[in-house]
Order: sequence, then structure tokens, then C-alpha cells
Amino acid sequence: MQFLSWPDFLLGLNATQNGTGIFSNVYASVDDYGLLNREYRAWEGSAYAQDNYRITPTLTLSFGLRYERLGQFGDQLGRNSSFEMSKADPNPAPQGSTAGYIVASNFAGATAPGVIRADNTFANNAEGQNTLAPRIGFAWQFLPNVSQLLLRGGYGIYYSRPTGQAFFQSVFGAPYSFGNFNVGPTNATATFQTPFPQPFPTPEFFPVFPAYSPSSAITVSTVSPDFRPALIQQFGLNVQYEIRPNLLLEVGYVGTRGTHLLRTLLTNQALDASPSSPIRGQTDNTVANIPLRVPIMGIPTEGLQLVESGGNSWYNGLEVSLTKQFSRGLQFLASYTFSKSLDTDGANINGTAAGNTFTRGDQNSPRQRWGRSSFNRPNRFVFSMVYALPSSYSIKFERAAFGGWSVAAVGTFQSGDAITVIYNNSDNVFGISQDRAQLSGLCTKDQIVTPGSVQSKLSDYFKAACFTTPPIIGADGIGTAFGDSATGIVNGPDQANFDLSLIKIIPLRWPKEGSSLQFRAEFFNVFNHPQFADPDNNFSSATFGVISSTSVNPRVGQLALKLSF
Repeated sequence: MQFLSWPDFLLGLNATQNGTGIFSNVYASVDDYGLLNREYRAWEGSAYAQDNYRITPTLTLSFGLRYERLGQFGDQLGRNSSFEMSKADPNPAPQGSTAGYIVASNFAGATAPGVIRADNTFANNAEGQNTLAPRIGFAWQFLPNVSQLLLRGGYGIYYSRPTGQAFFQSVFGAPYSFGNFNVGPTNATATFQTPFPQPFPTPEFFPVFPAYSPSSAITVSTVSPDFRPALIQQFGLNVQYEIRPNLLLEVGYVGTRGTHLLRTLLTNQALDASPSSPIRGQTDNTVANIPLRVPIMGIPTEGLQLVESGGNSWYNGLEVSLTKQFSRGLQFLASYTFSKSLDTDGANINGTAAGNTFTRGDQNSPRQRWGRSSFNRPNRFVFSMVYALPSSYSIKFERAAFGGWSVAAVGTFQSGDAITVIYNNSDNVFGISQDRAQLSGLCTKDQIVTPGSVQSKLSDYFKAACFTTPPIIGADGIGTAFGDSATGIVNGPDQANFDLSLIKIIPLRWPKEGSSLQFRAEFFNVFNHPQFADPDNNFSSATFGVISSTSVNPRVGQLALKLSF
């Protein structure tokens, strides 16, 4: 259940009882019942061939080709399913329709009218399972008399194995699962005492194909029939220069292009009605007529949840590093990256593999959702080193006390990640409740974040005046447009962290010759520097802009002993 406010939670009345006639105090109710176990099977195989050609004494080319069989997940129980929106009946009869459902070839039950039986156990079009991924690279000493200078480059295509978690979305769809995802007007009859439609189904109830009709509000959770592995193209150019023995400088460009990326869309978003383009007799847009403007009647705007392979991304990065190999007791690596990652869905690294997306907004406009990825940090510098302290002591006591010591350290300094300012918009005239905040026009992009140190703005990281609610465009004076702020519009708090280790190795002759005892004292966030997490990014929240947690623990120390023999 979802409540938009504390008073809504306390009241828990339906739309009739609270006098609105449209919205229950229980804004959203989600439930799911069914036979949820699966016996997945997937076939994989791969082969790779590569050859190198020395064109000249200073130029070498390499070519490679990889074949992969990335088999999709078939279910031995015959319970896989999907839903084809183009095969559905947009205007079902009052008795309902089951057109558009797709079941696997080994489905054991009887299908309903309009249900399609696939020719495989995946219950989809089985696309993208056989992949060819070419790679090409070169190394060129382009100044023959300067052997310390080298140019390297390459291009390759890679495919990403779809996760079982993404494919698992169909578990919550018909015919072996029955769910309800009622939001806003479609949940008008819910109360705190009876938030879910009753009676609840029992195991004997399945398989069943819920019919959608003008009076229904069923939920369809499915994987797209066009589901396929993601395709990643990687390319780069790198200059390496040996400044002196054991010291290497590298400067390079790295680019990545992603297509067929997993994402979740709500594909039954209400359409835009007008006198010149009426929809089922509706010539204007109101919150009340949302159910009449959806592409498929009988399914709520947020009720058709589709995991598909339609996302896109671009990554461009400048990388600079200085590497010192171990000599005279010291080795280190210093690396800096300046980068930008853009995608169609504000993807986050924890949810992308499952097809989850970070933002909603206009589901029919990839351009409106195009912006920085949530994990993008424009600047990142990392320094790591190990230094063995000098131990040339002539006195046995000094050698035992002060010899064999080394120190290791890692420092990480990076920009904050990209933040999208969201807004819970129950009055969205297209029926998508998770929206983006509207820019007020009173601030430039650089003014959105309150100036000063992070500590000084823990309760007001954002300037609230920079945002407002989306404009009202509905003929009822209630329904709003989508918010116009972009994904990843600002950065969260920067981070600076330093870890330190002290190590001493004591040679031993027990339990055998060559044994040693290693003592380690390790300190994480050794300077106890506070590193704050992102603020509340929900403009409709009472705690908007408030930072309530840290992203890194306070200083932590630990001691360890290790005996090697």
C-alpha cells in the first residue's frame, strides 16, 4: 500500500468516503498471487579466434572474433509468458478480452481466445541468442627513433548476458500469477481495511488469463517479446610514454556505446486527446478520463509493466595515469578520469541488470528521459602506493624492531554522482505518478545546489525555489503536464577518502625455514572525514534536500596477524 501523506494513512477512506470522488486515501495498492516457482534452463556456448599481424617493425595489428550462444531462459514447467501490446484489443468488449497474451510452447493448459502459443519455451521471439562480436586493435611506435612512445587503439563489440532476475518479471504475470497494481483513480474503492480486491485466488485458480475490459483494472507484468541481450561497443585510443625506466605515463580516450539495454517501461500511458484527435470520444484531457485515453482499456496507466531491451547509452572519458613499478622500495599508481555517461532512462548500477530504471517521466519520449546516468561522476582521482621502509640496520635489535616495515595507502577523490529531482505527481494527466520536478525558471543550473560546504547545507542541499510543480494543462483545472527537469541535473556531495595500512614482516625459522609472521594495522577513512550521502531528491517530500546519512563509515581500524609457512 502507498499513502501520499500521514493524514491519508490515518484516514484510509475510499474516494466516496473522503468526498473527492476520485482518489482514495490509499493512493496505491499492489498485490500478487500465483504459482511462482520456476525451473529455468539456458544453453550457452562460446568460441574465440584471434590472430596478430606484424605489418612493419613498428606496427602490429590484431584481429579477433567471438561467437557466443546466449540462450534465453526456458522453463521446464511451461510457465513462461509474455504480452504483445500490438496483438492486444485496444477496445475490448464488456465481457473482456484475452488477446495479446503469449505462452510457451510447453504450456500444459488450455489457452483462452486470442492467446498466442510461441514456438519456444521462452514465450517470446527468441531474438539475439546467436551473437558475433568482432574485435580489432593495433600498437604503433609512430616515431621510430623514440622507442619509449607508443600509440594503442582498439574497437570491439560485446554482448551482455541477460540476467535471470530480468526474465523473472514474467513470473508476476498471467497465466500463473494474478496481480493488481491499482494507482490513483483506479484505486478509488480501496480503504485501509480492504486495500486489495477480494476474494484472493487459491492455487487451484491457475492457470488463468485475466480478461481486460472497459470496467477492469488488471495488471500485466511481462518481458517484451523482443527481449534480447544488450550490445556494447567499446573503442579507445591510448598514448603510452616511458618517462624513465619503471615510470609510465598514459593518456587515453575511452568510449562506450550501449544499445538494447534493459529497462522497464509503463507502456499503457494515457494518450493526448484533442478535438482534432479524439480518443474514444474524449476531446480533452482530465484526470477523470485517464482510463478512457489509455492505449488498451481495462489496464491502468501504470499496470502494464514491460521489461524490454530498448535502452541506449553513451560514455566518453579522458583517462590519465602515472604508474611506477616497484623499485627502491616504492610503487604507486595515480589515475584521473574525466567522463560523462548519458542514457535514456537515468539508469542506476544496482537496478540496470534487472531492467529497473531510476526515473519515470514521459514513457513515450526517450528524448525527455535522456540525460546523465545516476552513477556518473565527472571527476575521479585515485592514488595508491606501497612503500617499503629502509631496513639496512647493522644491529640485530634495530633490525628486529625497525626492519621489515612497509606502508600502503589508497586515496580516492571524486565528484558526487548525478541526481535526478523527482516528484510524486498524483494529478499527472497522463497517469504516470512518478514524475520529474518542474524547473521554476528562477535559477540557472549552477544555482540549484545551495553554495557552501556540504556541512553547511545538510538541511537545504537544494534551493527549493529552483523547482515547482508541473503546470496544469488538464481541462479540469487539475491535471498537470510532465515536469521538465532533466535526469542527472546536478551532482551530489563530493567524496574524499583515505585508507592506510602499516605492515611488518618478521622472518621466522619455525615451523620451517622461510616462514614469516605478518602484522597488519589497517585504517579505513583514516582521517575520519565525513562523507555524506545524497540528499532526499523528492521535491514532493517534506525532507526535500535533507541529507540524513553518510556514504562511508567513520574511521575503522583493525589489526591482523598472518603466519606463512
